[in-house]
Amino acid sequence: MEQEDYLETIYELTSKHDPVRISDIAKILKLSKPSVTQMMQRLEKDKCVVYKPYLPLQLTKKGKKIGKKVAERHKVLAEFFTLLKIPENIQEKDIHGIEHSLSPMTLKKLKELTRALKRKT
Repeated sequence: MEQEDYLETIYELTSKHDPVRISDIAKILKLSKPSVTQMMQRLEKDKCVVYKPYLPLQLTKKGKKIGKKVAERHKVLAEFFTLLKIPENIQEKDIHGIEHSLSPMTLKKLKELTRALKRKT
């Protein structure tokens, strides 16, 4: 699991409700709480989250920027794959495989193509 996956998850949870706790992330990512705690400590060192034991997590400006970027990539890919009628369970596996390495140009072109395909349907 990449750091970006955690930041995306925190970003998504933060936009839906506050507060975000270690247990929320562990449940969604299907990981143990100690594994998530360990990653939060790393992300805090990288200045992406504010982590204090037993308190809700907060994204820093840097963490929010990364989380938002990954969430956007995820959304674009999901919309495109949905148009291709790829089942959700396969979509998720494929998205997680490519969302971290997608170039800005490819993302832009996928957005444009998805918009054009949606207009035709």
